[in-house]
Amino acid sequence: MSEELFDLLKDREWRLNNLYVILINGGPAAFVPRPEQLEYRHNRHARNFIPKARKLGVSTEVVLENGDDCVFNPNFKAAIIDETEPAAWEKLEIFRFAWVNGPKHPNPKIAALWLLIHEANELLTDNNGELAWHNGSSFQAGTSFTGRTPQRLHVSEFGPICDASLEKGRKIRRGSINAVLPQDIVTVETTMRGGRVGPCYELFRLSKEACGKPLSVADWRLHFFPWWNHPDYQLDGFKPTEDPTAKYFAELAAEGINLSDARKAWYERKKREQGEDMLQEFPSTIAECDKAVVMGAILPQIAAIRAQGRVREFPVEVHLPMFVSVDCGGDTLSAWLSQPGRRDVNLLDWSGTDGGGSAGLAAQVAKWEAAYGRVEKIFLPHDADSKDKGSAKTFKAQLIESGIASNRIVVVPRIPNVWTGIDYMRRHLPKCWFHARCDKETVLADETLPSAVGRLENYRRAMNKATGALQEHPLKDGVCDHCADSLRTLFEAVEHGLVPTMPCADAKVHPLDREDEDDKPRNRQKAKFAFQGWRR
Repeated sequence: MSEELFDLLKDREWRLNNLYVILINGGPAAFVPRPEQLEYRHNRHARNFIPKARKLGVSTEVVLENGDDCVFNPNFKAAIIDETEPAAWEKLEIFRFAWVNGPKHPNPKIAALWLLIHEANELLTDNNGELAWHNGSSFQAGTSFTGRTPQRLHVSEFGPICDASLEKGRKIRRGSINAVLPQDIVTVETTMRGGRVGPCYELFRLSKEACGKPLSVADWRLHFFPWWNHPDYQLDGFKPTEDPTAKYFAELAAEGINLSDARKAWYERKKREQGEDMLQEFPSTIAECDKAVVMGAILPQIAAIRAQGRVREFPVEVHLPMFVSVDCGGDTLSAWLSQPGRRDVNLLDWSGTDGGGSAGLAAQVAKWEAAYGRVEKIFLPHDADSKDKGSAKTFKAQLIESGIASNRIVVVPRIPNVWTGIDYMRRHLPKCWFHARCDKETVLADETLPSAVGRLENYRRAMNKATGALQEHPLKDGVCDHCADSLRTLFEAVEHGLVPTMPCADAKVHPLDREDEDDKPRNRQKAKFAFQGWRR
């Protein structure tokens, strides 16, 4: 074995370009890095976020880099976190395959070199979840990392992890990611799923904001690899045939992305198969990562509301009474301030808090009244009449003790099931206008959370963690569900005939519609008198 070859082993770049084999067509083949893999390698930072298209080899590059560090550095710790243990083990298998099959490298000199590497640094532990060597280094894989502080952490499919469980995503961020020292390396690579909520989206947002700025070790670097760089994502000899495809690629061309007919044809046929999932599985631009469809979205009408410009600034309508609708669960409160009318429903403001309880709601109502005027009624969900185990008091009773008069509180009767209430929401959303202040992000416990409108967009069905199938009940994530439930309280009140300014579905003619529609002053006066009578 030449001395020159031994010297080359000291060069990490040479090792990564020449030493390793990967599985291709059922057997070991020399790993030849693709442009995306080299781009990540040469621009790697202490904190890396990679929203990616599928099958670009980013995971392979990260695994080989981290495994190489383990083999050639003593007492080195690397870890992989994925959605499931089998998925994590599969990524660890990339390096196990490279290690075991190194002596079968197609280059005889490198194959012989691998025999010496095996002899010098024996593999002591070899199982699904861990590789450990004589030099004290180890490479682990699972759904969390709770061992010693890792120098390399690879979090794969963080978007799907957070989509299935925001709490699991938060635990990974709080525990595993925080376990990595600032000078060491964390790489999060993922398809974008789960919408604009949760730890994955927060890292994506931080990495976008850092683009073009000097980065400290605490900042996240964005690496983006679109589908159209993959050599296989094209259909030679074919052209696109559909008008939406032509429009889509004209928009990309306006952004400077000009693609061949073969690639356009591939995309068109793939979209027929994938539908709107193309945005998360095969994004063309970083902006598309921000538009990924929320799987199992319960209120898809919110997208249309945005597109129609019904999230905007507008004044309070002085002739209409204001109402507050609430979702109260434990010490968590979500409340909407609304003005429902016969044609439109104005959502003026929203509040979501932890730790306030009934006193917090009373304070919020007082704050809104100081800003906008009197709140006539506060609609509470049916369980507000249930006694709290600790205080043995109902939420309604606690709210009265906090200074809200009992005649201003209405407990909305129970409905058969949550989907009945959701159908009420879906029925009335086309009438809704959201004030721009309902579309401002909030910060809670140092976590940036979506706006109220964003929470409605991300309100979705729960997912079976084992099968990935959507379940027949909403996801209880403690963020979006509370926001949606408090709006649902309003429309349940409407359908129970508790809101005098708005007809329920069974009402054929609203009382205020019996006069000519153009006689607005007279109708407004009738609305005032009708409401005053109801209030008494």
